[in-house]
Amino acid sequence: MITELIDPRTFLLVANLLGMFCALVLWVQARSFPEDIKGLRDWALAVVLIGCASGLASMRGIIPDYLAIVAASAALLLGQFLLIVGLQRYAGQQPKWRPALDGIGAVVILIVWLTYGSHHYQGRIFIMSLAHIGLFSAGAVLAWHARPTGLGSRFLCAFFVLGVAVAVWRITTLSTALDQADEIFDRNLIQQVYLGMFSLGVLGLSVGFILLANERLHAELEFMATRDPMTGAFNRRAFFAQAAVEWARSMRTQRPLAAITSDIDFFKKVNDQHGHHVGDLVIKDFTVRAAQMLRLPDVLARFGGEEFVILLPDTGMVEAKNVAERIRREIETHRDKALPAYTVSLGLSVAQGDVGQAADIEALIAEADAALYRAKQRGRNRVET
Repeated sequence: MITELIDPRTFLLVANLLGMFCALVLWVQARSFPEDIKGLRDWALAVVLIGCASGLASMRGIIPDYLAIVAASAALLLGQFLLIVGLQRYAGQQPKWRPALDGIGAVVILIVWLTYGSHHYQGRIFIMSLAHIGLFSAGAVLAWHARPTGLGSRFLCAFFVLGVAVAVWRITTLSTALDQADEIFDRNLIQQVYLGMFSLGVLGLSVGFILLANERLHAELEFMATRDPMTGAFNRRAFFAQAAVEWARSMRTQRPLAAITSDIDFFKKVNDQHGHHVGDLVIKDFTVRAAQMLRLPDVLARFGGEEFVILLPDTGMVEAKNVAERIRREIETHRDKALPAYTVSLGLSVAQGDVGQAADIEALIAEADAALYRAKQRGRNRVET
């Protein structure tokens, strides 16, 4: 049979080598990724421990059992626990060390007794399989909820679930192997699959976490490329990319498209009297409160300094003026007591594809800018069209 031709020791040696290689890849990525993407170093250490566990187990019969069984089991459980820690840190959670380490310590004590006390091979398999089920189930849940949701999180979750399934299968087949000797290198199919998971599991879990981290990096780079770093609002380039789409749709469907430009009144005085740090806080405050007045399709962008532009798809003059007035009143009346009082002036323009209206999105914004200038000339803290 083919299972008789496969040396189980080979699975463990391959897992050892893969663990070291994957740890090197994870460690290199940990040094090159942004600091806010955490968990890579924990995973690098985890696969080192799992690889070491596989290497120790492959030496069964050559080195003492306290290394090949007890130390290997402890390293394997610690490595699997560090996979969970890595995912928790990746998600911004604080790992809880004590309960898990106490549980791992209890399992290792049981392994010692089952190895030297009762000499119960099936008992060791049962206890380790239960531990694998618990740790891999926790990993599957964390991987499923990891953000961003995509190939990385689903791939990682699938390998955790596969590990759970193999451990459950190993437990259900123990009753058919009660006559087995205390021998890790038996050649029955389930033991071959169980050991094979060490090889594929280390590689699959490492690839899954690398995919997940790369997707997170891509999302952050995309956000940085399209957003103002201080406020999180769209930047000028991203605004015009979105505005071009909305303009084309508006012209095609003959639906109105409104633009609002706004300035914080006397912003230079805020900086001069309270400092640039407070001025930055005022800009952030305006961004948050203005965004609360908008719908999901609306686009809020910072064009620079205290200047903001808002795009309102499918919005006519009356509705757009109501939005601008709500923003103006919100800023005027619901002030943050930790910040100096301030007001805003807003200019409004609407296009609907009619003759004599703005010819393109730049012209629409220019009209809103002209209205903003009139608002400033007429006393500020007002909306002009």
